[in-house]
Amino acid sequence: MQKLYQWEKRMILRLSSSDHPMMDKLMLCATRMGNGGIVWIAVSLIMIGLGWRLEGLLTLFSLTLTAVLINLIVKPMFTRKRPYEILETVRTRIAPPFGSSFPSGHAASSFAAASMLWFLNTPFKHWALVLAFLIAVSRVHLMVHFPSDVLVGVVSGIVISYLTYLLALRVGIQVARARLEQLPWLVEQAKLTGGCVFCSVKDSLRALT
Repeated sequence: MQKLYQWEKRMILRLSSSDHPMMDKLMLCATRMGNGGIVWIAVSLIMIGLGWRLEGLLTLFSLTLTAVLINLIVKPMFTRKRPYEILETVRTRIAPPFGSSFPSGHAASSFAAASMLWFLNTPFKHWALVLAFLIAVSRVHLMVHFPSDVLVGVVSGIVISYLTYLLALRVGIQVARARLEQLPWLVEQAKLTGGCVFCSVKDSLRALT
C-alpha cells in the first residue's frame, strides 16, 4: 500500500507541474458535467421522453442508488484527505470539494449510469462510457482525487449497476411468469365471455323470428 501511495503522489506532482490549458479546459468541462450526476439525469429524462422509458428509469435508479451508497454510506467510513490537502505544492483547479477523497463519487456515479446503458444495449452505450471515463480522469487531473480513489469508484459503480440490472431482470422474469400463469385463466374467461355473447346473439335472433 505504501508503494502505491508513493506512486500516486509522484503522479499527482507530475500533473501539478504540467501546463496544458486545453486539457485543463476539457477536464474542467467534464467534471462539471459530472457534478450532481447532472448529465446522467438529463440523459435519463431525455430517454424517458423519447419512449425509452425502462432504460431511462433503470439508468436513473442505478445513478441514484450509487450516489446514495457511495456519498452517504461509504465515504463517511473513510477520512482520506485529498491530494491538495496532503501535498503542499499541489493546488486544486476547482472549488475544493467536501468529504473524504475515497472513493470518488463522480467516478462511481458516472460509471453506474454508463454501465447500465451498456448492459441495456442502448445505441449510445459507447459514447456514455467515453464520457464516464473523461469524468473519472478529470478528478485526478484537477487534483481532487488520487488514482486509487477513482479506480475504486469506477469498480463500485459498475458492480452496483450490474446488480441493479440483474435485479431488474429477475423482477421482469417474475412478472412475465405471473402473466403466463394467468394465461389459462384468461383463456377460460374469454371462452366463457364468448359463449355468453354467442348465446345472447342466438336468443336475439330467435326473438326476431
